[in-house]
Amino acid sequence: MKKLTHVVVTLTFAFACLSLWALLTALGKVSAHTSQALPAFTALVIGLRTGLLLLPIQVAGYCLYTVFRRQPTEPSGTAFLAWTMSALGLVFFPVFIAMFLPCHRLIEQVK
Repeated sequence: MKKLTHVVVTLTFAFACLSLWALLTALGKVSAHTSQALPAFTALVIGLRTGLLLLPIQVAGYCLYTVFRRQPTEPSGTAFLAWTMSALGLVFFPVFIAMFLPCHRLIEQVK
């Protein structure tokens, strides 16, 4: 059962990272068709979006290591869940801010 927990957490983390990567890719493609430049932080985060594709590879490697190693006791899935969700939180908030900054600029222009 604990091995199944590792697999489910890994799949959830990979889906979340790929979703954030897709959001940043879409923002980059939309901004290429506008006349206004993106804020500097948003451009930085868009430039670093390939890191979002590398994070699930590391998590999947650890998951495979945990699933296939032979030990008499299985490790708890709680630490793995906490580690992956903490990493996802550290990645999500800068992406969220980078997505919000162009929207904030548009709202300021409407006023």
